[in-house]
Amino acid sequence: MRFFAPLFILLIVTSCTKFGKNVYVEGRVYNPITGEGIPNIPIRLYRSKLDSKDPLGTDSKTLQTTTTDANGYYKVEHLSTPFNQVWIRLNSLDYYPVGWVDFGNTNVAGVKKGKRNHFDYQMVPYGEIKISIHNVNCGGANDTLIYNRTYTSVDGISVFQPFTLTGCYDNDGAFAKVPSGDYLVEWTVIRNGTSNSYSHVVTVPGNGQIAYNIDY
Repeated sequence: MRFFAPLFILLIVTSCTKFGKNVYVEGRVYNPITGEGIPNIPIRLYRSKLDSKDPLGTDSKTLQTTTTDANGYYKVEHLSTPFNQVWIRLNSLDYYPVGWVDFGNTNVAGVKKGKRNHFDYQMVPYGEIKISIHNVNCGGANDTLIYNRTYTSVDGISVFQPFTLTGCYDNDGAFAKVPSGDYLVEWTVIRNGTSNSYSHVVTVPGNGQIAYNIDY
């Protein structure tokens, strides 16, 4: 027994330590509007130094990197060192980041060591929108148009800053980069003491453009 006990104890310690260090994360990156997986998205697994609680700290060290497959799935595994917080980070400038399904609107999530972590991430492609406004029936300097635009996404509602135009306004606008999806465009025309309101849903395609004219 004296010859086998130390070896037996060593095997137990080594096995437990190795299992405790294991980091495993899998999941899917997808468009929540269409349900389609998004390929070729870079994912970084990293640890912080000295057990830092700051996921964005500059003292981090990369443990593993990967990219999503053709259907948006990914998997990363690593044997991390003990006593360090492990994070997973996802970012792509080509997509509007909705965020991790279970962690909200952020591109960083904390990973539990020694467990099988499943993290899904949502993002939508960008598109471009151009709003052109023309007062085609100008009645003078007192003509007024009040404009507003609202975007409803899976992570909330964003309201474009309303603005007011007066006089014989005429502008073709310019394309602006925005998250793809539906936008509610609303405008009110005040002319000769009469007010009329209008609205229309404008759909911005992913990786595409749409132009919309308001002629009043």
